[in-house]
Amino acid sequence: MKNKRIRIIVTVVAFLLAAVWFFFPVGKPDGESLLFAMRLALPAALLALGSIGLLPRPMTAGFCFCAVGDAMGVMGSFEGQMGGFAVAHICFICQFVRDIRRSKPKLAAFVITALFCALPLVLAALKIIPEIHDLPIRIGCMVYALLLTGTAWTGIVRAVSAGKVRSFLPFIAAVGGLLFLVSDFILSWNKFTEHIPHASLYIMSTYYAALLCLFVGTLRRAAQK
Repeated sequence: MKNKRIRIIVTVVAFLLAAVWFFFPVGKPDGESLLFAMRLALPAALLALGSIGLLPRPMTAGFCFCAVGDAMGVMGSFEGQMGGFAVAHICFICQFVRDIRRSKPKLAAFVITALFCALPLVLAALKIIPEIHDLPIRIGCMVYALLLTGTAWTGIVRAVSAGKVRSFLPFIAAVGGLLFLVSDFILSWNKFTEHIPHASLYIMSTYYAALLCLFVGTLRRAAQK
């Protein structure tokens, strides 16, 4: 148990240092460079490495694909970026659904949270999707929006249905899913609808916060196995 705690602390500290390093302007390369891609993907890669043996395998795989999505985005492949993150969300959803099935939540939890999570989908359908003129990209964004919302939705259901568990960690994971939703919503709004000042700062800060919350919020499940 002590070794696990040390590993968790080391992973979190390394992640935070890597995230701060990304925002640090000194020596920060510009454009589509391999060095910048590695720098952007480093925090997610560190979580993937540190989560081995601490988190369920789908979570580790999800962080790996987040790192892939980060690198592909910097290298100029929007399709690759979206594909990497889409697979990551499938991994997160699979783990959350597995946890939900164990807790057997009430139907009301599904309905109420689904209505809540449907709001950003409706907004995206009205304001973002119509601005995407390339048909394959539009279809890809629609599928990705469903997966992104699915992570937030299943994360919330997982937290709500874990009421008898003496831990607030499931709620941290749910916050992670919501922050992921906020980050990508800002990204898509800035890319397709309207320019947002300092968008990169908002996107990356909420994204890194989402990753950290997803990591911490699934630790308890791993510790029980």
